[in-house]
Amino acid sequence: MNERVEILDQIADAGMGVKTLSRKGDYGPVVLVQGQSFTFVSFGLLTGIGAILGLINIWFYLGAHEVIASTSQANQLALAFALGIPVSSYLVTRLLDLKTLISGEKTFIEYIRTVSFGLWGGLVGGLLILSSFALLTQTSLLALLDAFAVGVPLAQVFGRLGCLNYGCCHGKECQSSSRFGIRYHNNQSKALRYDPGLKGKRLYPTQVYSIIANATIYTIILILALTWETRPLGTLAAVYMTLYGLKRFNVEFFRGEFPRVYFMGLTVWQWFSLAFIILGLSTLAFVFSNGIPTSLINFGIGLESLKSALGILVLASTILALAFGTHGRKIGKW
Repeated sequence: MNERVEILDQIADAGMGVKTLSRKGDYGPVVLVQGQSFTFVSFGLLTGIGAILGLINIWFYLGAHEVIASTSQANQLALAFALGIPVSSYLVTRLLDLKTLISGEKTFIEYIRTVSFGLWGGLVGGLLILSSFALLTQTSLLALLDAFAVGVPLAQVFGRLGCLNYGCCHGKECQSSSRFGIRYHNNQSKALRYDPGLKGKRLYPTQVYSIIANATIYTIILILALTWETRPLGTLAAVYMTLYGLKRFNVEFFRGEFPRVYFMGLTVWQWFSLAFIILGLSTLAFVFSNGIPTSLINFGIGLESLKSALGILVLASTILALAFGTHGRKIGKW
């Protein structure tokens, strides 16, 4: 099968206009729509699906526990996330890629037109948005964090499915005999656009590791949310931060995409992970020593709140899908 793909690639490169099998992607189509001046990739669609499912979980929780009193404030929060998360995710990657601008490897226009997003930028941006919202509206920050802890890991499951399809966040090269390795042959995948030498080589399936781990974290938090009614406020957020930090810290040992920025033997993302673990454990200690009980769940109010917010949640998810999935004529650039 791989030989057939390689032969068809060569025919296409010779200008015979043959659409190769690899153009369909190794794990689903990479490109969904391509026009004269834009390209929409599957990563955006999967991000949008994850966003709407995650937001449904979050907004049901917010309504069922009556966390946000005003519908207009809840709508503003949804739009703030839809607009703020892509920006913060983009900015963190530009910060880490700053050396290419300083060294002259990229012009300023090339630098800012690079389509790249970092999950940690989104998480930090999300924390800033929630903290600002809580301060401005006098809403409990711990209650808000609990709500988002219920939905974010589910959204991340679909985000990592998008990474698997798109070829980003891939692992290092592993032994060719490894049963768990994955391969990329499609030249449109990010793994091969950045390093063509990886074509056909077995890589650690770090995206799959993250999918399984995020699904497990989501299940644990959902069970806690539905069965532990007397838990202290902030428990779900503390559990999420601790488990996610542990997951990302360990997966980082197998990650292979560039840039890899190291500091004192650990990647910058591992230091972020350690900070998340410490924050999670500190939050857990705080909420158990200053036990403010979570309000009882009201499924009826939760469903009504979700029904009234569904339109704005669809809009927010659409914005996120377009933000994360739209490229220029060439994949990887606006």
